[in-house]
Amino acid sequence: MSGALIFDAINKTFGETIAVDNLSLNIENGELFFLIGPSGCGKTTSLRMVAGFEEPDSGAIRFNQRDLTALPPHQRNTGMVFQNYALWPHLTVRGNVEYGLNVRKLNATDREKKVKEALEMVRLHNLENRYPNQLSGGQQQRVALARALVIRPDVLLLDEPLSNLDAQLRLEMRHEIRRLHQATGITTLYVTHDQEEALSVASRIAVLKDGILQQVGTPREIYRQPNSRFVAEFIGETNFIPGTFRSFNHDFCIIETAHGKLTAAIPSELPKDGDSVSCSIRPEAWHLVDPQFTSKENLFPATMQESMYLGSSDQYKIKLESNVPDKTENEIKVMESNPGLSAPQAGQKVLLHCEPKDIVVLKQ
Repeated sequence: MSGALIFDAINKTFGETIAVDNLSLNIENGELFFLIGPSGCGKTTSLRMVAGFEEPDSGAIRFNQRDLTALPPHQRNTGMVFQNYALWPHLTVRGNVEYGLNVRKLNATDREKKVKEALEMVRLHNLENRYPNQLSGGQQQRVALARALVIRPDVLLLDEPLSNLDAQLRLEMRHEIRRLHQATGITTLYVTHDQEEALSVASRIAVLKDGILQQVGTPREIYRQPNSRFVAEFIGETNFIPGTFRSFNHDFCIIETAHGKLTAAIPSELPKDGDSVSCSIRPEAWHLVDPQFTSKENLFPATMQESMYLGSSDQYKIKLESNVPDKTENEIKVMESNPGLSAPQAGQKVLLHCEPKDIVVLKQ
């Protein structure tokens, strides 16, 4: 394996709990790489092992072929931004940012230059004499970033860095983190449980569950081509329609469902005829169409259950017609972007369509 940061068959347990199970990852030089998953999936433990705050039971962590596994934290040249920022309350902004340089015993001239550059990078050069309790949450987060960046780390580690900010500040800081990453090119490992954060910021994403790696890919690959029901459900919203795999040609496959036949894109792992499968269809992949709409496949009569207007979109709950009327799978979520002045009313009959390319067929 080659790459900037490598997890090589890492295992970590705490008592009887397996936190990380045989994790192997290759994070390329300069990537903004996300570890994502539900609470307890092992993502923060993995981050802390890179920092040197936890030691793996087996396996190796390497950066540019240098084995970090047994090195103490101060010998790894990593910069870490904690969830609670961990700023020194008795130090000014400047003092907090300068702290790591003092530990490294840089001379005063070099410290001055590096602190100035770091504060300008995070746009806080005019607040260097303030104390943390005089700053907003977003400003405190920028100080934490500047403190991590000023030492010119080989790897930047971010542990749920935006979780303590309100919704608007989170959006602003997403853009800020992307800007800083593009400006510095530092290999960055970012831990979060926020799927939207990962999709909007990451170069690539690794999805973890119960300490086990589920899938690695770009945000588009993870969202558009999940390899399991867990990944499809964890990354964004989706509808699952169970069915039976029946046939395929060089373009599409046919899935028999309680609502009729679904024509779908051919999955990477081809089921056998008669296998039970689950079709993942995102809410935005469904389209309400006119009764005169002509299509050879994937037209489904349904009944509107309820609608919610969100300005930029309408969200609907719709019940598909089915030969198994009481099944919960009959109810699906549909999202319509840029809605008009009116929407279908509850109880109204509607016609739904989805493109074969927007259907992901998953083995049960």
